[in-house]
Amino acid sequence: MRKLMWAAMLAMSGMMASGAMATEVHVTTANPVIDLTISETIETPPDIATFSTGVQTMAPTASAAVRANNVQMASVVARLKTLGIADRDIQTTQINLNQQFDYRDGQQIFKGYQASNMVNAKLRDLKKLGAFLDALAVDGATNFSGPMFGIDDDSNFREAARDKVWASAMARARSLARKAGYNDVRVLRVEETDNQGRFAPMAMAVRTSMNDMEKSIPISPGELSVGASMSFTFEMVK
Repeated sequence: MRKLMWAAMLAMSGMMASGAMATEVHVTTANPVIDLTISETIETPPDIATFSTGVQTMAPTASAAVRANNVQMASVVARLKTLGIADRDIQTTQINLNQQFDYRDGQQIFKGYQASNMVNAKLRDLKKLGAFLDALAVDGATNFSGPMFGIDDDSNFREAARDKVWASAMARARSLARKAGYNDVRVLRVEETDNQGRFAPMAMAVRTSMNDMEKSIPISPGELSVGASMSFTFEMVK
């Protein structure tokens, strides 16, 4: 006889403030058990691309550098919106203003002020990616980093990955049970491990100056892996 402790987390509405509650369920088994951890993935093309873009400007004074940067950045953001990127998909991530110097014969020579502004944006129509890069260069963007491909809603793919995990686990457990002289198995415990790194990009990321980019850059989105991982305990049964 073997006793197996099964910890089940109970998520109940109205208990968020006090935290999750747990109950311990003691399951008594008459037969040997099998412990398995199974991981599976689903491959799918991405449907979104995120990137960082922005502008840098130089001027003799701080106020002039900021004004020039604001004008140039406004043009870039306006272009993003004309390409169908919503306000909610554009986020300012960095604004800098720094003095710039040259060094000659050990002397520090003031060059002026450099202002920079960067935003992250999410493109939901990947067919527009090439045109998008061309348009940014025309409208004054001086820096670009990305794209990083992803899936906007991966819930269906995660569920499909869980189905693969379940099928694989049942098949393996039954195979092991039969090798041990048993006919079947019954599930005693199932625990899912959250797969935080579920996106495995198969495409390149580019970081460069927009002035160095050629128009109509070929972009290969590739495929992404959406995974699920689960641990099981099975009892072998006759």
